[in-house]
Amino acid sequence: MKIALIWPNGFDASYVMPLALGYLKSNLDSKKHDVKLLDCAFKNITASSNEFTEFLEKFKPEVIGTSCWSPTYEETLQILKIAKSIDPNITTVLGGAHASSYPDSAINHNFVDFLFRGEAELSFPIFLEELEKDNPNWSKVKGLVYKLNDGSLMKNEMERERNVDVIKIPDYEWMELDRYIKGGYRFNTTHKYNAPVWVTRGCPYRCGFCSAPLQNGKIIRMHSVEYMVKWVKYLYSEKGIRQINIIDDNFTFHKEYAKEFCRAMIKLNLKGLTFGTPNAIRAQRTDLELIQLMKDAGWEHLLVAPESGSRRVLDLMHKDLDPQAILEKVKIIQQVGLKIHGAFIIGYPGETIEDIKETVKLIRECKFNFFFLNNFQPLPGTPIYDELVAKGEIADGLLPKNYSNGERAYTPKELKNFNFSKFVLKEYFMLALREPLNIPYMLTLIGPGMVVKKLFHNLKNIVKPNSRKESIIPKVMISTK
Repeated sequence: MKIALIWPNGFDASYVMPLALGYLKSNLDSKKHDVKLLDCAFKNITASSNEFTEFLEKFKPEVIGTSCWSPTYEETLQILKIAKSIDPNITTVLGGAHASSYPDSAINHNFVDFLFRGEAELSFPIFLEELEKDNPNWSKVKGLVYKLNDGSLMKNEMERERNVDVIKIPDYEWMELDRYIKGGYRFNTTHKYNAPVWVTRGCPYRCGFCSAPLQNGKIIRMHSVEYMVKWVKYLYSEKGIRQINIIDDNFTFHKEYAKEFCRAMIKLNLKGLTFGTPNAIRAQRTDLELIQLMKDAGWEHLLVAPESGSRRVLDLMHKDLDPQAILEKVKIIQQVGLKIHGAFIIGYPGETIEDIKETVKLIRECKFNFFFLNNFQPLPGTPIYDELVAKGEIADGLLPKNYSNGERAYTPKELKNFNFSKFVLKEYFMLALREPLNIPYMLTLIGPGMVVKKLFHNLKNIVKPNSRKESIIPKVMISTK
């Protein structure tokens, strides 16, 4: 069959590439199917554009599949709607994080035929086999959500392959990795020639703001080290990659596995090869030996995600974390000689100015080389989203705002008068003031363009109509101690 896989406009091509679609492509039979990618994000093509229509009319796909996160959900729906208007017989398939977390609403459109929850590398080829049959047996397709004749929904058991080595690596050539690199793709790295890999899947934690356990299950599943050696060697030798970015949520969960991985990479002795874990590691799941091995294997910095310095807010998040433990791990990381980054969420439901003071205190004590201050976003399908809907604080169906612009979709009542933009700018200014050498490092890490973009957005929001003129940042937070 002729299959079009569409990466919707709205993804930021500077740090996100269509890895999910690359996995689907590599695990399909290329001799049996003609699979084309339309990367609307990189090419800045919208569903309503002539370019999109021309692509569909020229290729004439029988199946169109697209993947979305919550911020790209509405654009993704437009892709499938327009595809159906051009060819009513086309089979439309929706997948991705938002579809997995919020399937009932996502499939409730007459232009969405099927939906996949979670992983689909192994089940999508089975879906295509059934689609070609006169009497398809959809129960064979794991993760599939489909409508019955009476209008009710059937949700198949999600795909959770324990032996992930049977899954082929993404088709980087088809995804045009080289084009992304030339276009400035960087995911929390200072290295130009970088590429994402996915080593372990799953998350056993219960953070209320996160949908990771729903996407990939609670059990941690790992590729064999031998599999990863071949993957790394391919990217290094065939694609010229010098920075491997492990995008896992829990790479160090099994410490002995992470140590074995590092020893294998050290043994490879590939000149100039570095590693990163841009989605953060769970600091508690490390020890001195592992951190030293990561440095020896090529890590230059580690990102930890305390999310808050307030024990009270961490309890609200169900983060299961002691802020003091973070401080102790950060000291070990710094002693080994690695730079340290931190990731925080501000504006969590129930958070107060006193809690933000605790976050500032932790940031100062840890002496991060860089940190991310992320606005809380209520993600559909997460426990906190459902809780806010039940309380009537947000409407069911609310979508998060643009991540890169720092827009807010929700603000807790305790912080209604808090100027988040002013707070963020002040904390980055204090970071630069404490250690001026961090300035060129920050510019290299996230790129001058992104710095200007974020600076402009925050400056624009510092003074808003009807906002109070006096400082909203408590005086105690101005201290540089």
